[in-house]
Amino acid sequence: MLMKKFTFNGDYALTLRIRRILCAALLLVGLVGITCYFLLVSGSTLPDFARGFYLGAASGITGCALVLLIRVQYLLTHPEARKKAHIQERDEREQANRHGALYFAGLLTFFASAAALFVLLPISRAAFYVLFAVIAVYVLTFLLASLWLSRHR
Repeated sequence: MLMKKFTFNGDYALTLRIRRILCAALLLVGLVGITCYFLLVSGSTLPDFARGFYLGAASGITGCALVLLIRVQYLLTHPEARKKAHIQERDEREQANRHGALYFAGLLTFFASAAALFVLLPISRAAFYVLFAVIAVYVLTFLLASLWLSRHR
Protein backbone atom coordinates (compact mmCIF):
# COMPACT_ATOMS: atom_id res chain seq x y z
CA MET A 1 0.00 0.00 0.00
CA LEU A 2 2.76 2.41 0.86
CA MET A 3 4.39 1.71 -2.49
CA LYS A 4 1.24 2.81 -4.30
CA LYS A 5 1.75 6.27 -2.80
CA PHE A 6 4.88 6.57 -4.93
CA THR A 7 2.84 7.11 -8.08
CA PHE A 8 3.65 9.71 -10.70
CA ASN A 9 0.58 10.40 -12.85
CA GLY A 10 2.54 11.24 -15.95
CA ASP A 11 4.92 8.29 -16.14
CA TYR A 12 3.77 4.92 -14.85
CA ALA A 13 7.04 3.28 -15.95
CA LEU A 14 8.93 5.69 -13.67
CA THR A 15 6.56 4.75 -10.87
CA LEU A 16 7.32 1.08 -11.44
CA ARG A 17 11.08 1.68 -11.51
CA ILE A 18 10.85 3.50 -8.17
CA ARG A 19 8.75 0.66 -6.77
CA ARG A 20 11.39 -1.79 -7.96
CA ILE A 21 13.98 0.10 -5.90
CA LEU A 22 11.66 0.05 -2.87
CA CYS A 23 11.08 -3.70 -3.33
CA ALA A 24 14.83 -4.26 -3.44
CA ALA A 25 15.20 -2.26 -0.21
CA LEU A 26 12.45 -4.35 1.40
CA LEU A 27 14.19 -7.50 0.21
CA LEU A 28 17.38 -6.24 1.82
CA VAL A 29 15.54 -5.75 5.13
CA GLY A 30 14.30 -9.34 4.98
CA LEU A 31 17.75 -10.67 4.15
CA VAL A 32 19.25 -8.72 7.06
CA GLY A 33 16.66 -10.37 9.33
CA ILE A 34 17.52 -13.83 8.01
CA THR A 35 21.23 -13.11 8.42
CA CYS A 36 20.65 -11.93 11.99
CA TYR A 37 18.71 -15.11 12.69
CA PHE A 38 21.50 -17.40 11.54
CA LEU A 39 24.42 -15.38 12.92
CA LEU A 40 23.00 -13.96 16.16
CA VAL A 41 19.79 -15.66 17.19
CA SER A 42 20.05 -19.37 16.35
CA GLY A 43 22.74 -20.06 18.96
CA SER A 44 21.49 -17.59 21.55
CA THR A 45 19.55 -18.13 24.77
CA LEU A 46 16.50 -16.28 23.45
CA PRO A 47 13.18 -18.04 24.08
CA ASP A 48 11.69 -20.12 21.29
CA PHE A 49 9.02 -17.55 20.43
CA ALA A 50 11.68 -14.85 19.90
CA ARG A 51 13.70 -17.11 17.60
CA GLY A 52 10.50 -18.01 15.77
CA PHE A 53 9.67 -14.33 15.38
CA TYR A 54 13.04 -13.60 13.77
CA LEU A 55 12.77 -16.46 11.34
CA GLY A 56 9.07 -15.95 10.58
CA ALA A 57 9.17 -12.18 10.18
CA ALA A 58 12.36 -12.22 8.12
CA SER A 59 11.06 -15.02 5.89
CA GLY A 60 7.72 -13.28 5.43
CA ILE A 61 9.30 -9.94 4.55
CA THR A 62 11.72 -11.62 2.14
CA GLY A 63 8.96 -13.63 0.48
CA CYS A 64 6.65 -10.65 0.09
CA ALA A 65 9.48 -8.52 -1.28
CA LEU A 66 10.33 -11.19 -3.83
CA VAL A 67 6.70 -11.49 -4.97
CA LEU A 68 6.38 -7.71 -5.28
CA LEU A 69 9.70 -7.45 -7.10
CA ILE A 70 8.68 -10.16 -9.59
CA ARG A 71 5.33 -8.44 -10.19
CA VAL A 72 6.91 -5.03 -10.75
CA GLN A 73 9.51 -6.52 -13.09
CA TYR A 74 6.73 -8.32 -15.00
CA LEU A 75 4.80 -5.08 -15.39
CA LEU A 76 7.92 -3.29 -16.60
CA THR A 77 8.53 -5.87 -19.31
CA HIS A 78 4.91 -6.43 -20.45
CA PRO A 79 3.24 -3.24 -21.76
CA GLU A 80 -0.30 -4.66 -21.93
CA ALA A 81 -0.19 -5.85 -18.32
CA ARG A 82 1.31 -2.50 -17.30
CA LYS A 83 -1.52 -0.61 -19.01
CA LYS A 84 -4.15 -2.78 -17.32
CA ALA A 85 -2.51 -2.36 -13.88
CA HIS A 86 -2.23 1.41 -14.37
CA ILE A 87 -5.93 1.69 -15.21
CA GLN A 88 -6.85 -0.49 -12.24
CA GLU A 89 -4.78 1.62 -9.82
CA ARG A 90 -6.42 4.81 -11.03
CA ASP A 91 -9.96 3.40 -10.80
CA GLU A 92 -11.97 5.48 -8.32
CA ARG A 93 -13.86 2.47 -6.96
CA GLU A 94 -10.59 0.67 -6.28
CA GLN A 95 -9.21 3.73 -4.52
CA ALA A 96 -12.39 4.08 -2.44
CA ASN A 97 -12.16 0.40 -1.46
CA ARG A 98 -8.54 0.81 -0.36
CA HIS A 99 -9.31 3.93 1.65
CA GLY A 100 -12.29 2.23 3.30
CA ALA A 101 -10.21 -0.82 4.16
CA LEU A 102 -7.44 1.35 5.64
CA TYR A 103 -9.98 3.30 7.67
CA PHE A 104 -11.59 0.14 9.05
CA ALA A 105 -8.23 -1.52 9.78
CA GLY A 106 -7.01 1.61 11.56
CA LEU A 107 -10.13 1.84 13.73
CA LEU A 108 -10.05 -1.85 14.59
CA THR A 109 -6.35 -1.73 15.43
CA PHE A 110 -6.76 1.37 17.58
CA PHE A 111 -9.70 0.04 19.61
CA ALA A 112 -8.24 -3.47 19.96
CA SER A 113 -4.98 -1.94 21.22
CA ALA A 114 -6.84 0.29 23.65
CA ALA A 115 -8.73 -2.71 25.02
CA ALA A 116 -5.50 -4.68 25.27
CA LEU A 117 -4.05 -1.96 27.51
CA PHE A 118 -6.52 -2.95 30.22
CA VAL A 119 -5.42 -6.56 29.99
CA LEU A 120 -1.70 -5.81 29.85
CA LEU A 121 -1.39 -3.40 32.78
CA PRO A 122 -1.75 -6.02 35.52
CA ILE A 123 0.26 -8.60 33.56
CA SER A 124 3.29 -6.67 32.29
CA ARG A 125 4.05 -3.01 32.69
CA ALA A 126 6.75 -3.15 30.02
CA ALA A 127 4.30 -4.52 27.46
CA PHE A 128 1.74 -1.93 28.60
CA TYR A 129 4.20 0.92 28.01
CA VAL A 130 5.21 -0.43 24.60
CA LEU A 131 1.60 -0.74 23.46
CA PHE A 132 0.77 2.67 24.92
CA ALA A 133 3.69 4.15 22.97
CA VAL A 134 2.48 2.49 19.77
CA ILE A 135 -0.98 3.98 20.29
CA ALA A 136 0.57 7.39 20.98
CA VAL A 137 2.63 7.18 17.78
CA TYR A 138 -0.50 6.17 15.86
CA VAL A 139 -2.47 9.14 17.22
CA LEU A 140 0.41 11.55 16.62
CA THR A 141 0.88 10.28 13.07
CA PHE A 142 -2.85 10.66 12.44
CA LEU A 143 -2.86 14.23 13.74
CA LEU A 144 0.24 15.24 11.77
CA ALA A 145 -1.06 13.62 8.58
CA SER A 146 -4.42 15.36 9.02
CA LEU A 147 -2.70 18.70 9.51
CA TRP A 148 -0.41 18.19 6.53
CA LEU A 149 -3.22 17.01 4.23
CA SER A 150 -5.50 19.88 5.23
CA ARG A 151 -2.81 22.38 4.21
CA HIS A 152 -1.71 20.67 1.01
CA ARG A 153 -5.02 19.74 -0.61
